[in-house]
Amino acid sequence: MLVFLKGAAGTVAGAVAALWLSVGAAVQVLLLLMAIDLVSGLVAAWAGRRLESRTGWRGLSRKMLTLGMVAMAAVVEPVVKLPLAQFVGGFYAAIEALSIAENAAVAGVPVPSVLRDALVRWQEATGGHPDPGP
Repeated sequence: MLVFLKGAAGTVAGAVAALWLSVGAAVQVLLLLMAIDLVSGLVAAWAGRRLESRTGWRGLSRKMLTLGMVAMAAVVEPVVKLPLAQFVGGFYAAIEALSIAENAAVAGVPVPSVLRDALVRWQEATGGHPDPGP
């Protein structure tokens, strides 16, 4: 049984590594920022005493749709002969970065003024923050 589990773990690790290496840098950055945003969102919600499963599921759903958009861009990419997945991944990575900065501010972490200014401009342009809740 132990041999089987080790083999299965090795197979999964190999598949994840192959998948990771097959996507471009912008998509890799997006995936890392999504993970950081998830954790920072949980910390900010906990710090603000507003940790709710419904909000968490909504955020996860949005992230899945975001990944769907990147996947769609990757499918269309060979037809249009443009690096669409990288463009789309970079766009969403920027939004994730702003959301992380906002989560840090909510949790009481000082945010550099350049990020704070970008957040304010984003809020003014959209009427809310980059990843609005319910």
